[in-house]
Amino acid sequence: MRGSLGNRWRERDAESAERGGRAPGRGGRSAIRLTLPEEVLLARRLEALGLAGLRGVRVTDNRSVMVSLSSRGMLSIHRGYAKAPDRVLKAVVRFLKSGTRGAMRRAAEHEILSFKTEEHTEGPPLRRRSVDRARPGDLYKLVRLRRLYADYNEQHFGGALPELPVRLSGRMSARLGQLSLRHGSGRPYELTISRRHIDRHGWEEAAHTLLHELVHLWQHETGHDVDHGPLFRRKAEAVGVVPSARRTVRAPRGRGQAAQTD
Repeated sequence: MRGSLGNRWRERDAESAERGGRAPGRGGRSAIRLTLPEEVLLARRLEALGLAGLRGVRVTDNRSVMVSLSSRGMLSIHRGYAKAPDRVLKAVVRFLKSGTRGAMRRAAEHEILSFKTEEHTEGPPLRRRSVDRARPGDLYKLVRLRRLYADYNEQHFGGALPELPVRLSGRMSARLGQLSLRHGSGRPYELTISRRHIDRHGWEEAAHTLLHELVHLWQHETGHDVDHGPLFRRKAEAVGVVPSARRTVRAPRGRGQAAQTD
Protein backbone atom coordinates (compact mmCIF):
# COMPACT_ATOMS: atom_id res chain seq x y z
CA MET A 1 0.00 0.00 0.00
CA ARG A 2 1.37 3.42 -0.85
CA GLY A 3 2.73 6.02 1.52
CA SER A 4 0.67 6.95 4.56
CA LEU A 5 -1.94 4.26 3.97
CA GLY A 6 0.66 1.54 4.53
CA ASN A 7 1.68 3.23 7.76
CA ARG A 8 -1.93 3.32 8.91
CA TRP A 9 -2.31 -0.40 8.29
CA ARG A 10 0.79 -1.10 10.40
CA GLU A 11 -0.57 1.10 13.20
CA ARG A 12 -3.91 -0.72 13.04
CA ASP A 13 -2.05 -4.06 13.20
CA ALA A 14 -0.30 -2.95 16.38
CA GLU A 15 -3.59 -1.79 17.91
CA SER A 16 -5.21 -5.11 16.97
CA ALA A 17 -2.38 -7.00 18.65
CA GLU A 18 -2.90 -5.06 21.86
CA ARG A 19 -6.65 -5.65 21.78
CA GLY A 20 -6.19 -9.34 20.98
CA GLY A 21 -4.07 -9.93 24.09
CA ARG A 22 -1.81 -12.94 24.44
CA ALA A 23 -2.48 -16.66 24.27
CA PRO A 24 -0.33 -19.32 25.99
CA GLY A 25 2.41 -20.68 23.77
CA ARG A 26 5.01 -23.43 23.99
CA GLY A 27 7.70 -23.30 26.60
CA GLY A 28 5.70 -21.01 28.84
CA ARG A 29 5.99 -18.13 26.35
CA SER A 30 3.08 -16.05 25.15
CA ALA A 31 2.06 -15.80 21.51
CA ILE A 32 0.21 -12.75 20.16
CA ARG A 33 -3.34 -13.54 19.06
CA LEU A 34 -3.92 -11.13 16.18
CA THR A 35 -7.12 -10.55 14.24
CA LEU A 36 -6.81 -8.04 11.43
CA PRO A 37 -9.67 -5.55 10.97
CA GLU A 38 -11.76 -6.27 7.89
CA GLU A 39 -10.75 -3.04 6.13
CA VAL A 40 -7.05 -3.85 6.60
CA LEU A 41 -7.51 -7.38 5.31
CA LEU A 42 -9.45 -6.18 2.27
CA ALA A 43 -6.95 -3.42 1.49
CA ARG A 44 -4.06 -5.85 1.56
CA ARG A 45 -5.79 -8.46 -0.58
CA LEU A 46 -7.00 -5.93 -3.16
CA GLU A 47 -3.54 -4.35 -3.38
CA ALA A 48 -1.97 -7.80 -3.88
CA LEU A 49 -4.47 -8.44 -6.70
CA GLY A 50 -3.48 -5.22 -8.49
CA LEU A 51 -5.64 -2.39 -7.15
CA ALA A 52 -3.40 0.66 -6.71
CA GLY A 53 -3.97 4.20 -5.45
CA LEU A 54 -6.31 3.51 -2.52
CA ARG A 55 -6.46 6.22 0.14
CA GLY A 56 -8.45 4.04 2.51
CA VAL A 57 -11.08 1.31 2.87
CA ARG A 58 -14.39 1.51 4.72
CA VAL A 59 -16.50 -1.61 5.28
CA THR A 60 -20.29 -1.25 5.30
CA ASP A 61 -23.47 -3.29 5.72
CA ASN A 62 -25.23 -1.51 2.86
CA ARG A 63 -26.45 -4.16 0.40
CA SER A 64 -27.52 -1.67 -2.25
CA VAL A 65 -24.01 -0.23 -2.56
CA MET A 66 -21.73 -3.25 -2.58
CA VAL A 67 -18.60 -1.57 -3.98
CA SER A 68 -18.03 2.17 -4.28
CA LEU A 69 -14.78 4.05 -5.01
CA SER A 70 -14.79 7.82 -4.48
CA SER A 71 -12.94 10.28 -6.70
CA ARG A 72 -10.40 10.68 -3.89
CA GLY A 73 -9.57 7.00 -3.69
CA MET A 74 -11.69 5.98 -0.67
CA LEU A 75 -13.21 2.53 -1.16
CA SER A 76 -16.50 1.56 0.48
CA ILE A 77 -17.18 -2.17 0.26
CA HIS A 78 -19.59 -4.58 1.93
CA ARG A 79 -17.95 -6.38 4.86
CA GLY A 80 -18.94 -9.78 3.44
CA TYR A 81 -16.26 -9.44 0.76
CA ALA A 82 -13.58 -9.83 3.44
CA LYS A 83 -14.31 -13.57 3.14
CA ALA A 84 -14.67 -13.66 -0.64
CA PRO A 85 -12.34 -15.87 -2.71
CA ASP A 86 -9.66 -14.26 -4.86
CA ARG A 87 -11.70 -14.65 -8.05
CA VAL A 88 -14.37 -12.31 -6.61
CA LEU A 89 -11.86 -9.72 -5.42
CA LYS A 90 -10.12 -9.91 -8.80
CA ALA A 91 -13.49 -8.97 -10.30
CA VAL A 92 -13.66 -5.99 -7.90
CA VAL A 93 -10.22 -4.89 -9.10
CA ARG A 94 -11.19 -5.26 -12.78
CA PHE A 95 -14.41 -3.35 -12.24
CA LEU A 96 -12.73 -0.45 -10.43
CA LYS A 97 -9.86 -0.04 -12.89
CA SER A 98 -10.53 2.86 -15.25
CA GLY A 99 -9.35 0.92 -18.31
CA THR A 100 -11.95 -1.86 -17.98
CA ARG A 101 -14.66 -1.52 -20.61
CA GLY A 102 -17.72 -3.18 -22.09
CA ALA A 103 -18.20 -6.90 -21.74
CA MET A 104 -15.31 -7.28 -19.28
CA ARG A 105 -16.83 -4.70 -16.93
CA ARG A 106 -20.24 -6.38 -17.11
CA ALA A 107 -18.68 -9.78 -16.43
CA ALA A 108 -16.83 -8.36 -13.41
CA GLU A 109 -20.05 -6.85 -12.08
CA HIS A 110 -21.85 -10.19 -12.46
CA GLU A 111 -19.07 -11.93 -10.51
CA ILE A 112 -19.24 -9.32 -7.72
CA LEU A 113 -23.01 -9.45 -7.31
CA SER A 114 -23.13 -13.26 -7.51
CA PHE A 115 -21.18 -13.56 -4.26
CA LYS A 116 -23.66 -14.01 -1.39
CA THR A 117 -22.31 -11.54 1.16
CA GLU A 118 -25.16 -12.25 3.60
CA GLU A 119 -23.79 -15.76 4.11
CA HIS A 120 -20.46 -14.35 5.26
CA THR A 121 -21.66 -11.64 7.64
CA GLU A 122 -22.22 -12.21 11.33
CA GLY A 123 -25.57 -11.42 12.88
CA PRO A 124 -29.19 -12.11 11.89
CA PRO A 125 -30.23 -11.52 8.27
CA LEU A 126 -31.98 -8.29 7.49
CA ARG A 127 -35.72 -8.43 6.98
CA ARG A 128 -36.65 -8.85 3.36
CA ARG A 129 -38.57 -5.57 3.27
CA SER A 130 -35.57 -3.58 4.47
CA VAL A 131 -33.18 -4.79 1.77
CA ASP A 132 -32.82 -2.93 -1.53
CA ARG A 133 -30.39 -5.26 -3.26
CA ALA A 134 -27.94 -4.23 -5.94
CA ARG A 135 -28.91 -5.25 -9.48
CA PRO A 136 -26.95 -5.86 -12.68
CA GLY A 137 -25.87 -2.49 -14.06
CA ASP A 138 -25.91 -0.75 -10.67
CA LEU A 139 -22.15 -0.56 -10.29
CA TYR A 140 -21.80 1.13 -13.67
CA LYS A 141 -24.52 3.61 -12.72
CA LEU A 142 -22.79 4.41 -9.43
CA VAL A 143 -19.43 4.94 -11.14
CA ARG A 144 -21.04 7.37 -13.57
CA LEU A 145 -22.93 9.20 -10.81
CA ARG A 146 -19.72 9.62 -8.78
CA ARG A 147 -17.94 11.07 -11.80
CA LEU A 148 -20.79 13.52 -12.35
CA TYR A 149 -20.70 14.37 -8.63
CA ALA A 150 -16.98 15.20 -8.82
CA ASP A 151 -17.35 17.18 -12.07
CA TYR A 152 -20.29 19.25 -10.80
CA ASN A 153 -18.57 19.86 -7.49
CA GLU A 154 -15.58 21.42 -9.26
CA GLN A 155 -17.57 23.20 -11.96
CA HIS A 156 -20.34 24.78 -9.87
CA PHE A 157 -19.17 24.70 -6.23
CA GLY A 158 -15.41 25.17 -6.43
CA GLY A 159 -14.77 21.67 -5.08
CA ALA A 160 -16.07 22.75 -1.66
CA LEU A 161 -18.76 20.08 -1.25
CA PRO A 162 -17.88 17.06 0.91
CA GLU A 163 -17.94 13.56 -0.50
CA LEU A 164 -21.09 11.63 0.38
CA PRO A 165 -22.03 8.03 -0.45
CA VAL A 166 -24.30 7.89 -3.52
CA ARG A 167 -26.95 5.16 -3.41
CA LEU A 168 -29.47 3.82 -5.90
CA SER A 169 -33.03 3.15 -4.75
CA GLY A 170 -35.48 0.73 -6.30
CA ARG A 171 -38.30 1.95 -4.06
CA MET A 172 -38.56 5.53 -5.32
CA SER A 173 -41.44 5.82 -7.76
CA ALA A 174 -42.63 9.45 -7.93
CA ARG A 175 -39.49 10.89 -6.31
CA LEU A 176 -36.35 11.22 -8.42
CA GLY A 177 -33.68 11.88 -5.82
CA GLN A 178 -33.06 12.76 -2.19
CA LEU A 179 -30.40 14.21 0.09
CA SER A 180 -30.73 12.37 3.41
CA LEU A 181 -30.10 14.21 6.70
CA ARG A 182 -29.56 12.51 10.04
CA HIS A 183 -32.27 12.97 12.62
CA GLY A 184 -31.06 15.08 15.50
CA SER A 185 -27.83 16.43 14.01
CA GLY A 186 -29.28 17.35 10.62
CA ARG A 187 -25.99 16.34 8.97
CA PRO A 188 -26.11 14.92 5.41
CA TYR A 189 -25.12 11.26 5.27
CA GLU A 190 -26.03 10.00 1.77
CA LEU A 191 -27.47 11.04 -1.56
CA THR A 192 -29.98 8.74 -3.28
CA ILE A 193 -31.01 8.62 -6.93
CA SER A 194 -33.93 6.55 -8.20
CA ARG A 195 -32.81 3.57 -10.27
CA ARG A 196 -36.11 3.72 -12.14
CA HIS A 197 -35.46 7.38 -12.96
CA ILE A 198 -32.17 6.56 -14.70
CA ASP A 199 -33.63 3.58 -16.56
CA ARG A 200 -36.77 5.40 -17.73
CA HIS A 201 -35.58 8.95 -18.34
CA GLY A 202 -31.93 8.57 -19.24
CA TRP A 203 -28.70 10.14 -18.06
CA GLU A 204 -29.42 13.75 -19.00
CA GLU A 205 -32.40 13.85 -16.66
CA ALA A 206 -30.57 11.86 -13.95
CA ALA A 207 -27.65 14.29 -14.09
CA HIS A 208 -30.12 17.17 -13.63
CA THR A 209 -31.53 15.45 -10.54
CA LEU A 210 -28.05 14.90 -9.11
CA LEU A 211 -27.19 18.58 -9.56
CA HIS A 212 -30.48 19.52 -7.84
CA GLU A 213 -29.42 17.48 -4.82
CA LEU A 214 -25.95 19.06 -4.83
CA VAL A 215 -27.59 22.48 -4.58
CA HIS A 216 -29.26 21.20 -1.39
CA LEU A 217 -25.90 19.95 -0.13
CA TRP A 218 -24.43 23.39 -0.90
CA GLN A 219 -27.23 24.98 1.16
CA HIS A 220 -26.30 22.83 4.14
CA GLU A 221 -22.56 23.38 3.80
CA THR A 222 -23.02 27.16 3.67
CA GLY A 223 -25.13 27.17 6.83
CA HIS A 224 -28.58 27.62 5.32
CA ASP A 225 -31.82 25.67 5.60
CA VAL A 226 -32.21 22.83 3.10
CA ASP A 227 -35.40 23.83 1.29
CA HIS A 228 -36.74 25.15 -2.01
CA GLY A 229 -36.87 28.79 -0.92
CA PRO A 230 -35.41 31.93 -2.54
CA LEU A 231 -31.76 30.98 -1.92
CA PHE A 232 -32.28 27.57 -3.50
CA ARG A 233 -34.00 29.11 -6.50
CA ARG A 234 -31.19 31.63 -7.09
CA LYS A 235 -28.47 29.00 -6.88
CA ALA A 236 -30.45 26.52 -8.96
CA GLU A 237 -30.87 29.07 -11.76
CA ALA A 238 -27.16 29.91 -11.57
CA VAL A 239 -26.11 26.26 -12.12
CA GLY A 240 -28.83 25.47 -14.67
CA VAL A 241 -31.29 23.51 -12.51
CA VAL A 242 -35.09 23.89 -12.64
CA PRO A 243 -35.66 26.07 -9.52
CA SER A 244 -38.51 24.11 -7.93
CA ALA A 245 -39.26 20.90 -6.06
CA ARG A 246 -41.09 19.45 -9.07
CA ARG A 247 -40.22 19.37 -12.73
CA THR A 248 -41.36 17.64 -15.89
CA VAL A 249 -39.07 14.77 -16.85
CA ARG A 250 -39.18 13.22 -20.28
CA ALA A 251 -38.41 9.66 -21.23
CA PRO A 252 -36.63 9.23 -24.58
CA ARG A 253 -39.31 9.33 -27.29
CA GLY A 254 -41.97 9.57 -24.58
CA ARG A 255 -44.33 12.04 -22.97
CA GLY A 256 -43.33 14.36 -20.16
CA GLN A 257 -44.19 13.39 -16.61
CA ALA A 258 -44.26 15.58 -13.49
CA ALA A 259 -41.95 14.23 -10.79
CA GLN A 260 -40.58 15.36 -7.46
CA THR A 261 -37.16 15.59 -5.88
CA ASP A 262 -36.66 16.21 -2.17
